[in-house]
Amino acid sequence: MNARAGQAKAGDEATDAAGAPSSDGGAEALRRLAGQHSSGYRSVGVMAYDIIRDAILSGALLPGQKLRQETLAELIGVSRVPVRSALIQLEADGLVELQDRRGAVVKSVSVEQAREVYDIRTLLELEALRRSMAHMTPERLTRIRELSRAVDAEQEGGGFIDARTEFYAVLYDAERHPVLWETIEQLKLKVGRYVLGWRLVGDEGAEHSHSHEHLIDAVEAGDVDHALAVLREHLESVRDAVLALLETEAQERVGA
Repeated sequence: MNARAGQAKAGDEATDAAGAPSSDGGAEALRRLAGQHSSGYRSVGVMAYDIIRDAILSGALLPGQKLRQETLAELIGVSRVPVRSALIQLEADGLVELQDRRGAVVKSVSVEQAREVYDIRTLLELEALRRSMAHMTPERLTRIRELSRAVDAEQEGGGFIDARTEFYAVLYDAERHPVLWETIEQLKLKVGRYVLGWRLVGDEGAEHSHSHEHLIDAVEAGDVDHALAVLREHLESVRDAVLALLETEAQERVGA
């Protein structure tokens, strides 16, 4: 699914509490997710967390949308206690904001905030790649290629996030540089759904895949300058797509 098209559809149709791109305020979408996640869980709290997380990352729950605990609990089929715990965890993940008067809302971010986050991320990720390449091994390079294919095979949502996170953790040698890696991950959470759950560059991931191939080829060749240039170009492409989404949303809110 094209990210902008999905966002526009959701924005046109979903405006209420449990939200999804449908005229029923997202009730059917959440029931469907609940059915998909109804087995194999150690606790209902983990299940509620995964369902709400997937709804946010898929665009079913929109930035700024209010999340009513009682509505979510009813649609998921659990009590309010695991829903409350899930919302607290999602706030820690950077996907939800808990506000005194409004309760829980899906996190939103301004154009200026997103631009600043990407400026800092670019600096840190370029440094992470530079350090990683100084200690690259054939085994890690093979693993990076495997993970790149796994990312390209995933669609938007939770599976895409997990695959991409593992790819960059190995690419940036997170085990050797845990503080740098954690800082980069925290910055990603500040922009939330726009970088976590959606493909924002390329048609159905084709351009994204092409970017990965160029980057890995440069890393394998040991060409640090070229690898950094490819990574910078990719990050700037994603940044521009995020900013375009945010600007469009801001214009739509003004015109609403």
